[in-house]
Formats: sequence, structure tokens, C-alpha cells
Amino acid sequence: MTVDGRRRRRVTDSHRIAGVAFTIAGVFGLASVVWAVVVIASGDSWWGPIHAFLAGTMLFAISGATQLFTITWSAAPAPPAVMAAWQRWTLALGIGSVLIGMPARWHWLVGIGAIGVVTGLAILGRSLIDAVRRSLLRRFDFSVRFYLLAIASGALGVTLGGLMGMGLAGTRYEAFRLVHSHLNLIGLLGLTIVGTLPTILATFAHHKTVSGREIRTGLWLAVAGVASIAVGLFAGATAVGVGSILAAASLLVVLAGVVGRLGLSGRKGGLPYYQVTAGSLWLAGWATVDGARLAAGSPEAHFAAMTGAVVVAGIGQILLGSLAYLVPVLTAPPPRLGRNLERTHANAWIPLTLANVAGLALVVGWTSLAAWAGGLWVLDFARRLLSMERRAPSPDPT
Repeated sequence: MTVDGRRRRRVTDSHRIAGVAFTIAGVFGLASVVWAVVVIASGDSWWGPIHAFLAGTMLFAISGATQLFTITWSAAPAPPAVMAAWQRWTLALGIGSVLIGMPARWHWLVGIGAIGVVTGLAILGRSLIDAVRRSLLRRFDFSVRFYLLAIASGALGVTLGGLMGMGLAGTRYEAFRLVHSHLNLIGLLGLTIVGTLPTILATFAHHKTVSGREIRTGLWLAVAGVASIAVGLFAGATAVGVGSILAAASLLVVLAGVVGRLGLSGRKGGLPYYQVTAGSLWLAGWATVDGARLAAGSPEAHFAAMTGAVVVAGIGQILLGSLAYLVPVLTAPPPRLGRNLERTHANAWIPLTLANVAGLALVVGWTSLAAWAGGLWVLDFARRLLSMERRAPSPDPT
């Protein structure tokens, strides 16, 4: 196969992996929205919709995006199809088992689900390591280090969650829950975002990758933050709070470096650029406030208003902002690509306003306003996706 043929094959394979992962993420996202409507109507626990979104939607978004970015930006071969399929199946079945097992109080199913999720994360980590080892370019190595640190955080966080769900945490339940939530939200989700910022924000703005000393500093801050959160399992909430602040500092250092280097050219990125930047600020703000409160000795406010706000306006805004760029890229080549990007970028003020109003409404306790704003935002995003032009995929190049 020629060099050009191998490049086309890498692009085709990476797009296929990401496309399937994003589709599964969308299924879990729809389930979380329906579940949230049921919770609003019944007053039941928010555990279900939050975990359907964070564990289902976000883990599959991470699975697809990290492989897409690593294969593409490292000029690396895609993992074998069997490996990619096993990774998806173990992750999907694991998440589904946890989501079913917890409400039904089937401890054995929760345990099986946790093992499945950890296995899916481990396979993802192995595929990223294999890709980097065989890559032609080294420019994405630091980002992959963030990804592997995030995966390790998630594996430990999921393990703690599984032990809790199986009733094995005993008197350590509160400590397990605190470390579990922070390793997953700040470690797994947050550090994946940090590692992607130098490349994806520049890509939005049609600019080459921008990074400097700040990404090295950010990585060391992230390592220290994850270590401190994990130590909090024995050292208490103060260590978890310090770790949260260090992780927030990692995010802010990298974000400031990227945005500063892009300067005014960042505005060319449109809606995805603004939403990913705004969502990152929400995430950093939450981690800082939450970390300071824990470090000061205040008790954890589990699933508090600010946590709901960062899930919606932080994580959710980063996800939908990224998909506003990635879905058109995966759907059709030029000239359809340009027209589809115009559809997802048009009237950027609408999704920006709705996302951040929903977050602010959750912070101040206006749940009804948050539900309306969030619902309209999701409908607006769905409308943009449904209006896109599509083309049947061409056969794989050989």
C-alpha cells in the first residue's frame, strides 16, 4: 500500500471508530435526558441521569475522541477491528449493567458492570499506547500522557464505585464516594479535556497546534492532583480538596497558554471554540471552589447545585461544542463539510446563551428555568444535526 493509501486508511479507520462511539454516546445521552424528565416528574434521585450521562455519554465520547485524535494527529495506525469492538462491547455492557444494577439493588450485576467498565478503559489505554509506539509524529505524546493519566484515574474511580454499589465499602463509604466522584469527574473527564485543548482549540480556529512549556507544567500539576485525590481515601477530604485545586490549576494553565497563543485568531473557531472554552472555565471554577471548601474542612455537598451546573454547563457544553465540529467532519467530505459546519455554527449565541443560563439557573436553585434552558439547548443541537447533509460512506481504500 502506498503512503497516500495508508494515510487514507488511517483516516477512514479513525472516523469509523469515532463514529460508532459517538453514536453509542448519543444513545446514552438520550437515555439520560428521558431519565432526567422522569426524575423531575417523580422527585426521584438524580443518580441515574447523571451517571447515564457521565458514565455512558462521556465515556463513549472520550473513547471515540481520544482514538480519533491519537490516530489522526500522531499519524498512527488504528487498533485492530477486533480490539476496537471488544473495547466498545465491554464498556457498553459494563455501563449498562451498573445503570440497571444500582436501582434494582442487584449487587452482583453492579460488580460485573464495574469490571466491564474497567476492562473497557484498560483496552482503550492499551490501544492508545500501541498507537503512540507506532506513530510517525511525536507532537501528540503529551496529550496521550494526559489521556493515560485520565484512564488510570477512571479505573480507580470506577473500582471504588463498584465496591460501593456492591455494599463492600463498609464504614469507609463516605471516603470512597468522595474520592470516587473526584477521580471520575476531575481525573477521568477533566484531564482528558486538558490533554485535548492544545490541539482541538487550534483545529477549531484553523490553526496549527499550539503548545509550549505550559503543557508540561499542566501535566505535572495533573499528576500531583490525581495523586492527592487518591491519597484522600486515607488522608481525608483535605487531600481531595488540594488535589482538586491542583487539577483546576492544570486546566487553567493549559487553557490560558492555548488561548493566549491563538489570540484573536481563536475567534475563527466560532461556536465550538467558545463553548469548549466556556465549559473549561466552568469545570475549573467548580474544581477550585469545591477544592477550597474541602481543603477548609467543609463537608462534601454530594450532587449539590454547583455539581449539577458543571455537569450541564461545563462537561455538557464541552461535549456539544466539540460535536458541533466533529460530527460534520465525520459525516461528509467537502463541499458538504463546509455547508454542515455552517449549519452547526450558525447563530452561536443561541446555544451559548441556553447552556450558560442553564448552568447559572442550577447554581441559584432555579431548577425549572434550568430544565427549560437545557431542554431547548438539546433540541437546538438536535435540529442542527438533523439538518446536515449526509453521504453514504465510500468503501475503505486498499
